[in-house]
Amino acid sequence: MKTTKVALVTGAYKGLGFEWCKQLALAGYTVVLTARSLLQATNAAAILQAAGASVHPYAVDVTNESHLQDLATFIQARFGQLDLIINNAGVNPKDYADKQRMAATFKLEHLQADAMLEVLHINSIAPLLVVKHCRQLLQQSNHPIVLNISSWLSSVSNNQIAGHYGYTGSKNLLNMLNVSMANELRNEGIVCINVNPGWVQTDMGGNKAQLTTEASVTAMITNIVSKVTLADTGKFFHYDGTLHPW
Repeated sequence: MKTTKVALVTGAYKGLGFEWCKQLALAGYTVVLTARSLLQATNAAAILQAAGASVHPYAVDVTNESHLQDLATFIQARFGQLDLIINNAGVNPKDYADKQRMAATFKLEHLQADAMLEVLHINSIAPLLVVKHCRQLLQQSNHPIVLNISSWLSSVSNNQIAGHYGYTGSKNLLNMLNVSMANELRNEGIVCINVNPGWVQTDMGGNKAQLTTEASVTAMITNIVSKVTLADTGKFFHYDGTLHPW
């Protein structure tokens, strides 16, 4: 068993994902930084490599199982294990440049099944597919963790949002699917949790958000990654380590 921990971060060339890579590398992890574009992944990794970080870029579309299998093969050949998965890749239709495409997931009058299914594929199903293909790598870790980035908008009990079906529905489904995955993988010692990162200053969160990416990731590493045990698998956390209402 290797002593250096290995982390995989999806959707990591900017924003919250990039900050995850930065802080995990500073904490001593070897990090696989992924983006859909190899150029994006390589440019982001180069910034961290220049500071001495052990970061390896990789291009992957998380909805493409062939890509995910190739990614798992790469990690197996280079590192032989995986200790932490940060399923950060995701979309929020409010950010689509094409407003008709955005509207197709927002209001009943414009709702389109194919637009909804695209968001569900990326936000809800792809995180499970990442784990599906990396499962054997996680089994090689002494304390494997899967952390899925959810959202406060996924909470049924807190929902006062009209419409916005694609994003809120996909993150809520991710919560339920993670519970099922946690139950399936519990006997393998794999901890599967969902986390609300807070309102973060990213392209998705906007400049008025309360938290910087640095503050959010620092809190998640300190309060969650460093503390969770198998007893926590399936739970939904705030970034501060408290439980989030379903």
